[in-house]
Order: sequence, then C-alpha cells, then structure tokens
Amino acid sequence: MRKTLLLLTTFLFSVFAWSQTCPTPTATGAHITLDSTYKIGTYRSGKTSVGLCFYNNTSEKITATQFRLFYDKSAFASVDTIKSKNTSFSQYLQYVDNPSGGYVTITITYTGVAASFSLPNGALFDVTFKHTSSLATTYFSPTDMTFVGSSSFSQTATVQAGTDYSLSLTNFGGKFEKQKMSYKGKFVNVTGSAAKNLTVSLEKKLKTSSTWSYVQTSVTNSSGRFNFTNVEIDTTAWDVRIAVKGDTMSVGTIVSVSDAQRINQYVLGTKTPTGFDFYHSDANGDNKITISDVYSVYARVGGRFTAFPNSVKDVLFFTESEYNTINGSSTNYTSSIKGATNFTFNIIAGQPDSVTFYVLVPGDANNTGYHMARLTPIEIINPTNSPNHLIDEAVEYDFEAPTIEVNVPSLTVDAGNLVKLPVKVFTGNQKVGALQLALKFDGELLEFKQVINSEKAMNWMSFINPMDSVVEWGGYDRTNGENLFVDGETVFTLAFLAKSPQDQWGKSPLYTSRKFVGKADAGDMNCIPTNGLYQVKMVRGGITLKENEILVYPNPTTGEVTIKFNVPVDGNVNLSFIDASGKVIQTVLEQYMPSGNYTYQASLKGFKPGNYFTVMTSAAAVSVNKTVLTNE
Repeated sequence: MRKTLLLLTTFLFSVFAWSQTCPTPTATGAHITLDSTYKIGTYRSGKTSVGLCFYNNTSEKITATQFRLFYDKSAFASVDTIKSKNTSFSQYLQYVDNPSGGYVTITITYTGVAASFSLPNGALFDVTFKHTSSLATTYFSPTDMTFVGSSSFSQTATVQAGTDYSLSLTNFGGKFEKQKMSYKGKFVNVTGSAAKNLTVSLEKKLKTSSTWSYVQTSVTNSSGRFNFTNVEIDTTAWDVRIAVKGDTMSVGTIVSVSDAQRINQYVLGTKTPTGFDFYHSDANGDNKITISDVYSVYARVGGRFTAFPNSVKDVLFFTESEYNTINGSSTNYTSSIKGATNFTFNIIAGQPDSVTFYVLVPGDANNTGYHMARLTPIEIINPTNSPNHLIDEAVEYDFEAPTIEVNVPSLTVDAGNLVKLPVKVFTGNQKVGALQLALKFDGELLEFKQVINSEKAMNWMSFINPMDSVVEWGGYDRTNGENLFVDGETVFTLAFLAKSPQDQWGKSPLYTSRKFVGKADAGDMNCIPTNGLYQVKMVRGGITLKENEILVYPNPTTGEVTIKFNVPVDGNVNLSFIDASGKVIQTVLEQYMPSGNYTYQASLKGFKPGNYFTVMTSAAAVSVNKTVLTNE
C-alpha cells in the first residue's frame, strides 16, 4: 500500500485527537521518538492514533528523514492514515504500509527554499491504525511499537547540503494502554447512616453477548462509598453493571430483642409507623405489622428460627427514587414497592458517573442500620486471674447511644459446687426495656442448671435457650413501661454446677458471645465490659497487618506473649495454642469478630519449654505462627 501527501504552508486541517508528550532524548543527535504510552482507540472508532515527535539538539539543519515503524499486526490490520502534525512549513510526506510484515516506512522532506530551515522540534506525525477483528472482540494488549523489526531499514536524516546524516530512533516505551472507565457510588441505610463493608461487584459482557463476567470487587468504606477507578474496560465494546448479592450478605448483629420490643409498640399503638418502619417491622413478609412479626423476630434472635418466615431475606435495597417515595410517608408501600435482595444496575455511557442506593434489614425495627453494630473483643488485663472472671466484650454502635454495663460478678463456687451469676444492669439515669445475653461456657468445667428470673423479668416476654455449651436469655418489657429495669437491679440469675474445684481451672469457663440492651423506647444502647476488669482490644490504628497475618512476640518467650492478628472478614474466629504433636493446649479466644486488626495478651506459662504454634482460624483462612517457649 502506497500513500503520498503533498502539503503546503497554507493548508490547515483537523486530525484525530490524541494526547502525547514529546520526551526529550539525552543523547546528542537528530531523533524520531516514540512516547512512553498510547491509548488504544475505542471499539466504536475502530482506530488508534499514535503520535511521533522530532527532536534535534545539534547545530545541523535537518531537512528530511526516513525510518520504519513496526506495529502488532495481530492487533492492527493496517495503517489507515499518516498525517503531519506540523504544517507550518512546505513538505512532502510519503509512506508505504506493509500489513503482512507489520511495519510502515515513512519519509518526510522539506520542499521550501529557505537556506536556514531545519525540521522543528515537537510533534511531527500522527499515525492512525485500523483495528483487527480480534482486537475489537477480545481486546487483548498489543505488543509495544518499535523502530526495530524483522525487516531492516536504513534510517537516515538529510542536512541542508543534501547529504546523509545519522538519524537516531529513540523509543521511550511505545506501549499501549487499554480504554479505562471509572464509576463510584454509595450505599446508605434508610435511616441515613452509611452502609459500610458492603460488597459491590463490577461485571461486564460484550455487547454482542448475553454472558456477564466478573471484573472486580469494591467494598463500601466507613462513608458507605464504593469506587471503581481506571478499570480497563472499553464501554463502546462492553456493557457494564454493578451487582450486589444480598442473599449472601451477613447483616451482623443488628437484630435483637429490642427490635421485637419496638414492633410490639407498633402493634399496641403506642408508636405509629411511617415510611420504612413498615418494611423494618414486617419480618414475616405479609405486608402488615402484627404480633406475628413480634414472634418472628423473637424466634429468630432466640434461635427458634434460622431465617424469617415466607423466605423474607435479610437485606433489601431501594433506588433513590423508591427511597424518596417511601421515606416519611404514612402509606404502607410494602405490597407495591418490594425492594430487591439481589440486584444489578447498568452503567450507561453518558449518564452520571455515580449512583446512590438505600439499604434496609427486615427485623431491624429500631433502625440500627446495616453493619452499624460491633461486638468488640476484649483482652484480660491479668491473664493469671482469668479463672475468676467472665471473659466479656464491648458492644458499640456507630451512632450516638447511651452506654451502660451489664454486670456479671466474679466467679465463685458456693456450697454444693454451685456457681450463681446474678446479671445486673448499671444504667445511670437510663431505663432498660430489653436485654439479650448469651454466655458460652466450658462444658468440662461447668454444667448449666437453671435461670431464675427476677420479679420484673417474670412480667417480660422472655426466652431461655441452653444449647451446645451456650446459654442465652433474652426478653423485653411487654407491660408498656411498668417493669423497666433501673440502675443496680438484677434482671435474672444463672446457675451452674462446677464439675471440678475452682483452683483446678486453668482458664475462664465463661465468656460472652452476644449481648444487647434496649432502652424503654427500644433504642439500642452501648455496653461496656463488666466490672471494668477488661479492656477493649480492637486496634483502630498503630499497627499495619497484611490480610490473615498473625504476629507473636516476644519470640522466643518465657511465657507472656502479645498476639497481633488481622481478621479479613466478619465471622467466627478461633485463636489457639497447639503443641508440636498437633494437640490444642489452650484456646485463647473463640467468638464472632468484626474485620480489623487486633492485639491480645496471652500466656504459655505452665507448659513445657519447646515449640508451639499460635493458630488463628477465621472465615477466610487459617494463619499459623511458630512460637518458641524457653525456661525463665
């Protein structure tokens, strides 16, 4: 293919838009240069433009050049056009394309008469390639352009006198970058708070196909925002969408007996539902708020149900327009605006590059909000005293809420080997209308015997659920405020039988697995660890750990160690010491933990010197760290 173009100084024309720099060679000489990167043209255009520059840092007057440019013939079918980027001088531009060889030969000559003329530095050529069908459909990465290939050519410059001059071909990369797209958005609880730690997938399909494929994932941050930035997708070739699979999401620990209390207030008429209250409170999916919804939530938190009736999902999503219709309305829209659990949203070119969705958890009648509750693990300040105490945790909400203490005393064994634990509430000026407490006990040390409700608690709607070494009590005031608990009152007492003398306990036999408290109006309350014997151990800053990483120090140790570890996703975590034979010699902690970095104090005192392994098992992976125990 042979193309010839004669341009005079008076001719001006438009060219393909392309952005380039003209990097400056450091070597002395006359140079034709390739930039470091070029962006592949869109599928719709079917073409890619490449700019070449000229640079001369000598005293010679350069009037002509000849050179060869090699390109990826699998990606580019041929050269479409080559145009001059500088028409300020008379010139003769000629090129011959060889598609089968994957190269084009280019010459340019000054045709004026000025004896002082030299080719100007800067952008000189715009080379436009036609795409092959394979580039359009598979969108692979073309190989880099180069001035050197299988077919040699004498690259030469010309000076004013008409003699040859050495031409340098300087390649700063010649790499191709794919078309990129960016998209952002946010998820907001219908209560107005941010929906954090929500997984959003980006998916794509060829416009000629019906099959969607996964691209990447973004997780909403503390502000509920997700962001896909500079993703290599050409939106003229691909359809793109975001997808959220709500039926695989964990809503954490935001549904409790406080929610059953709130729904009951709607049933009794002491509170009036509006807007999304109809959705929060309709736990059985019949588009009404009745005592059946109270029972459904109650049965769910008590362990009677593992899911809500009628296949009601644990999370619903609403568009911004749906939210605006429902929010604050006195109309119950549950039958006409259903919300979605698994949904997709198509990203359309030319439309706004951001979107907002709203999140709701059925059963969350007191509006805690998705992922707004945390059960924060704790560490024992004095590990050697652990057999005498309950291992407790803090309950925190990502919004302003009153803070109280659900108090359990130090563990003592009474006559007849009984361990009685009166559960009290220290409330300050707050009144408690709902309480849920689950304790996991060591079945080798304790046997659960009974729960003894206080007089007020006997007027509550309550449950007791002992199973699998866990005993859980939950209830709420059903008497419309006549039996609320105030500061220092005992709600109930748990009784255990000690299977062995307390001085033979090597660890605490009891620790909290769930704990929730509601105010008189069913609002959530923060709970601090009991007796002040424990301190919160979630590390909000100060350490940086890789995903699933676990660190133990000092190592070697004489007994006392600090364990730092990363929990990549919310879920149950087991942290244990294992000896060289694979036997678990001590379970340090075992409970549900939010994702994050943690630090924990533990002890290997009393064990024989040797090699031990600190093992963390989480929902994502198993992590191991070898620890050497030495003599003091």
